[in-house]
Amino acid sequence: QLTSPNYVDWLRNIKIVLNFEDIDYVLEALIPALPAEDASTEDHAIYKKWVADEKKLRSYLMASMSNALQVQYESLRDSREVLLHLCELYGENSRNARFQLTTEL
Repeated sequence: QLTSPNYVDWLRNIKIVLNFEDIDYVLEALIPALPAEDASTEDHAIYKKWVADEKKLRSYLMASMSNALQVQYESLRDSREVLLHLCELYGENSRNARFQLTTEL
C-alpha cells in the first residue's frame, strides 16, 4: 500500500501487476479519440477496450493507496494524471525524497 515513503517500491509492484494484467500500455498510449458513430467496429472496440483498461488500472492504483491518498486523488481525471502527480511528490528526485534521506542521515 502506498503511504508516500515507499513510492518507488509501490510503483514497481504496480507495474508488475499492470504487466501481468496486460494493461500497462494505458500508461504510455495516448487516450484514443472517441470514434465517430460511423467509425468502424474495430475503432469502437479499441476505444471501449482502452476505457475499460483505464478503469481497471485506476482501480488498482486507488485500491493500493492509503485512505488519505485515495481521498486526495479520487477527483483526478485519469491514471496517468494520478501517477504524474505522485511522481512529482514522491519520485526518487523529489524534494520529499531528498528531505527523507537527509533526516535519515
